[in-house]
Amino acid sequence: MDELELRISDADRERAAAALHTAVGEGRLTWVEHEERLAGVYSARTESELVPWLADLPVARAAPAVPVSAVPMSGAAGEPLRVALGKVRRRPDPAVGRLDVDATLGAAVLDLRDLPAGTVLDVVANSLLGKVEVHVSPGTRLVDTGTASLGKRTTVDHGRRGSRPIPRPDAPVVRLSGHSLLGHVRVTIC
Repeated sequence: MDELELRISDADRERAAAALHTAVGEGRLTWVEHEERLAGVYSARTESELVPWLADLPVARAAPAVPVSAVPMSGAAGEPLRVALGKVRRRPDPAVGRLDVDATLGAAVLDLRDLPAGTVLDVVANSLLGKVEVHVSPGTRLVDTGTASLGKRTTVDHGRRGSRPIPRPDAPVVRLSGHSLLGHVRVTIC
C-alpha cells in the first residue's frame, strides 16, 4: 500500500493545522484561505488528502518525503510545545533550562511550582489569539521581558494581600520572554 494512502490520526491533523496557523500568522495565507484549508485538513482521512492543503507552504517543501505521521509530537523534553485549538497542561522538567511555548487559538498551562532551589528556567511564551498560563510558587524570582501587541501580559498573586515574600538568594528564577499578539500571557503566583 502506498504511504500516502495510509489513514491519518487526529495528531496528524493537529500538526497540519498548526502549520496553517503559523502560515496565517506569518501572512502567507489570508484568513479566508486559512479557514478553507483548515476545513480540508480536518476532513482529510488519508495522507494524500492532507498533502494538497500544505503543498505550497514552506513547512511542506522543507521535508516532502517525511509523512506528517512521522513528525514527533511537540512538548517532549527540549522540543517546543505548540498548542492549537485545544488546552494542554504540562509540568516540564526544569533541567531542560529553556521552554518554548506557542499557543495559537488554544491554551498552554505550565506548572512551574516547587522548582528546586537554584534553578534558572527561561520560558519563551508566544500567544496568537491564545493563552499561555504559567504557575509559580511564592518566592520564585520572576523576570518578565516579554511584549504584547493588542494582547496582554499579567501577573496575578493569589497569596496574602500586601505581603509578598522576599525571594531567597538561592530561589528559583523564571525568566519569561516572548510576544502576545491578540492573546494573553499570564503568570499566577500560587
